[in-house]
Amino acid sequence: MRKNLLKAGSYWRHLAAALLLAAPAHAQVPAELLGRWEAYEIGFTVPNALPDSVRDRLNDPSTADLNHAIAEGTAHLRVEFRADGGYQFTVTRGEEVVQAEIGTYSVVKDRLRASSPSSRNGSSFDGHQIRKLSRRVLLLAFPVGEYMPGVDEEVEYRRVK
Repeated sequence: MRKNLLKAGSYWRHLAAALLLAAPAHAQVPAELLGRWEAYEIGFTVPNALPDSVRDRLNDPSTADLNHAIAEGTAHLRVEFRADGGYQFTVTRGEEVVQAEIGTYSVVKDRLRASSPSSRNGSSFDGHQIRKLSRRVLLLAFPVGEYMPGVDEEVEYRRVK
């Protein structure tokens, strides 16, 4: 009888462990990140020793146009980070929604890990580094890519009240 009780106890421990492992992990989410944010400015950071050929590419007309539209209030980049690890990102120009994205995210060592299965590139936020996070300001940065090696794009968001 005692042997059967030990087996039953072992069974329940294994079952509980299996259920805990099968349960979805809760996202690691800094409390300061939660809420709605709107892009305030887009810029670039560059190392001191940047070749002129790469430096010339920083004068990107599409980024300048978007920055100008953000400043005028005719373009809006908005993201909401939720406590459940979900996010919603929209880009509007005038009244037109140019991009709408819904996904999940977590933060690992000040870097966003995000996924959006319906998005063309997987997620607009995957791999972004959180360079600054306060009650009112969120600064995200990510490498521009092979086109501009060593250059990071920075997007400053301000909290929406």
